[in-house]
Amino acid sequence: MQSDTSRDSLARVWSRESILELLSRELARSESFGSNLTVILAALDHEKHVNGESEEPQNNLVEAIARRLGDAVRSYDYVSRYSPLQFLILVPGWEPSQARILAEQLKLTVTDPPIDIAESRTRVTMSMVLATAASFKSQDQQEVLRQMETTLEGLQASGGNRVESLAGSSLPMPRILKKKRKISLSWALAGVLGLGIAAAVFFEPSLGCGPNLIGDVFDSSELPPPLPANCVMTTDRPAESVIQSIEVQRQAMGLELEGTVTCKIASSRSRSGAMQDQWLSNLYGGGKLQHRRQVLIAAWQDVPGGKLLTIEQCLTPWWKYVTESDQYCRAQNLSWE
Repeated sequence: MQSDTSRDSLARVWSRESILELLSRELARSESFGSNLTVILAALDHEKHVNGESEEPQNNLVEAIARRLGDAVRSYDYVSRYSPLQFLILVPGWEPSQARILAEQLKLTVTDPPIDIAESRTRVTMSMVLATAASFKSQDQQEVLRQMETTLEGLQASGGNRVESLAGSSLPMPRILKKKRKISLSWALAGVLGLGIAAAVFFEPSLGCGPNLIGDVFDSSELPPPLPANCVMTTDRPAESVIQSIEVQRQAMGLELEGTVTCKIASSRSRSGAMQDQWLSNLYGGGKLQHRRQVLIAAWQDVPGGKLLTIEQCLTPWWKYVTESDQYCRAQNLSWE
């Protein structure tokens, strides 16, 4: 469970103070390692939906929206209550070209189905403004956030229920195929023949887990890292040497970064504390844990009052996963308990 100061007491998501610290940390990480970061500022449209209600219906609405947003993002993304009716969301590692699609999905998650408030079903809408790490490179963090709020107010004044990119965020629109092209039979046959050759080359070394490999290539969903029960999520930033050591391992293995989790384990001289140390050593032997395409790289450091555990959630590129199938097949049954 996270400390009360880091969580909004009503919505049970990150507080404004904590999300600003997390934003600074993620921006620094993006700058150091060239990773992507999408920042979304979302606000409930038409405050009349809640301003005319008593305090309890307002609270129920905020809780419901926070819960829907939290369920819609990945385990290592961050959702916060930025103001009474605004939410700030951080999405590390997300491709900028897909940021608008993500925001549209989040908007639909809040809108449908209607939310039960005060014994009635209320359909609410949200407006969202997107920014990327590039937006923060030439301007102060607070200035960019102020611009996002101004843009958000403009969206709401024009009717709301829209997603807009902050000027200068470099968010390309997804490519849309406008015309269908006819594919000749000869090209189709050549494609089938090529797939057959690729299957023979790639899958022959490990025919026993071929079906798993085929499914995993198209499944890049992440698995949550196994964390000790007493590991408290924190905004504390790991030492640069720790981050650098993890990055060196990730780059050497040719892995794609999906996200980062940091938590703190309080010091304990009891038997349970010794068991906790043994648990970490056994589970993350050699500093990593592998499960099919997912690879977790862990490092921990001594800090005042305990240990800081940092885990990078990584994904093996599909071509590497297939061509080195012998190695990954042996890792497919690891326990995550």
